[in-house]
Amino acid sequence: MNKLTAAIFLSTTILFNAACANVNNVESARSLENVDVSKTSEVTDDSLETITIQTDSKDPSKVIEIELDVNSSAKEKINRILDNISEECFNGLPIEATIVNNNVVEIELTEYNDEKKSVSWQNDYLNKYTKKNTINLIVKNIIEDKFKSEVSSIKDVRIYHNDKLVTLD
Repeated sequence: MNKLTAAIFLSTTILFNAACANVNNVESARSLENVDVSKTSEVTDDSLETITIQTDSKDPSKVIEIELDVNSSAKEKINRILDNISEECFNGLPIEATIVNNNVVEIELTEYNDEKKSVSWQNDYLNKYTKKNTINLIVKNIIEDKFKSEVSSIKDVRIYHNDKLVTLD
């Protein structure tokens, strides 16, 4: 029984890592050797800043860079980051953030309405083998000091699925 459990865990881990690999666009998911995580934001021109997003919770060298409008609200920036994480790591599953009391980010993971879609949060990313990695990846990218001025007051990130708080059990 332990061998079966180990085999299932290993195959799930491999599938999760494969989902985070961007096969179609090698340029956007680049592997870096010595990533300086402290330098996560840089201004490219007057109205845009480049943000580095981690795409693998276990490997900080797997990152992508996105450009954000400097004048965007914190909510818009967070949702843009989450949209990119969803596309890169979670097969584009719907994800939406709201900011409560200026210090809590609540993230709602919603399933596709289309029954023909074979991927789901519950089965693929919130099962007992991948839930920890999913939560870590989302939370790390929100609480990092990427845009400190806008989100310096954020103290908590809560993730919900089907209106229920997602916990590590």
